[in-house]
Amino acid sequence: MFIKRRVKLVLILTNKSVRKTTFRKKNNSIMEKLKEVETTVKSDQEQQRRITKSKEEMQLEKMIKEAKQELRKLEEENRTKELLIHMFRVRAETGNFPVLEGVTKKELKGLQDLINANVKKITQEMEELKKDEATAVRK
Repeated sequence: MFIKRRVKLVLILTNKSVRKTTFRKKNNSIMEKLKEVETTVKSDQEQQRRITKSKEEMQLEKMIKEAKQELRKLEEENRTKELLIHMFRVRAETGNFPVLEGVTKKELKGLQDLINANVKKITQEMEELKKDEATAVRK
């Protein structure tokens, strides 16, 4: 928008009204250019603000997604543990394991994983105890 042209710098002393008119025109021209610069700076600032806001929103969405996944995982884990506790409570009261009616495949898979994890943990503890006994006997 800026037009480059040579400006004649001449001191206008002869006529006061011409001098005032010239000053007013130059002043108005400079003010218009200043407004243009101000507008571009404001638009750049607005653009930066929008980019920052967009990045923040993306981070929040990512955090929400991760929290939902964690919640789903904990709910599933909770459900399988409750089912396991219920099974052992029924076994303690009746002497037999209960019939698993109304349990989904997903819940059974979770229960199986929980049992396998517990068996693995017990096996590791037994191996550690055997190692401790072997070292105690040698000493």
